Amino acid sequence: MRRPLAILALGFALAGTALAGTALAAAPVASYHFDGTLAADQAGAPALLAIDPLGQNGFETAVVNGVSRSVYRWAGNGADSLQQGGLTLDASALLTGFSSYSVALTFEFAATAPFGGGWRRIIDTEGRQSDNGFYVSPELTLQTVQIESNALVNGSTVFTTPGFHDVLFSVAPEAGRQRVKAYLDGQLEISTLTDTFTLANANNPHHLLTFFADNTAAGAQLEYANGRIASLALYDGAITPSAVPEPQSVLLLLLGLGVILPAVRRRC
Repeated sequence: MRRPLAILALGFALAGTALAGTALAAAPVASYHFDGTLAADQAGAPALLAIDPLGQNGFETAVVNGVSRSVYRWAGNGADSLQQGGLTLDASALLTGFSSYSVALTFEFAATAPFGGGWRRIIDTEGRQSDNGFYVSPELTLQTVQIESNALVNGSTVFTTPGFHDVLFSVAPEAGRQRVKAYLDGQLEISTLTDTFTLANANNPHHLLTFFADNTAAGAQLEYANGRIASLALYDGAITPSAVPEPQSVLLLLLGLGVILPAVRRRC
């Protein structure tokens, strides 16, 4: 084994306008706030697809950054890669190029990984066909892993569990490769060159981003833990945390504007 690494669209637009005075927020090409739906905030953007073979995913309420709100629970059996839970996003119509993008997530793992030596997958870009990916390591830090060149890059800050964290993962072309950066709660943890995270690769013809579920082919398939997610946004190009509105700021503003519909509890 490798040693790795519906808020309404109108409301979101109003929030972006109101926050513009305090920060130059980037506009996501697709964003998700899990208020009873996996649909995107943006008209025409695809919905997230649940990976839920055991039927255990669903919506519930959690306190995120001091605010009680709807979140999405993913759950499954970590001992079997075909029974793990998670989410998938089809990015094929969202990005102008598949080697430059950013993903911002606010999520928590429910526990440390009961299997897989303590690794927990965050993002997969190879259609669940490879052990390459973005993880929390057994040392409880963010890590990227690229098996082909044995490039393993660790962060330095402990990823506490449970507890919601803001994670930003950005990818941009550089010197014929990719500059990958990972931020934890606004602080840069990883900056490295790899060849792993393009969404245009032989394992991923449909340009999918997979979240939390581990690979179903190749080695080390049990690097997984259940958890909950409060927000997810995809950006076309590499951005920094200063370009991402703080989730609680957007949520509180939308509550003030009265544009959040009551959360509907249902499975998806």
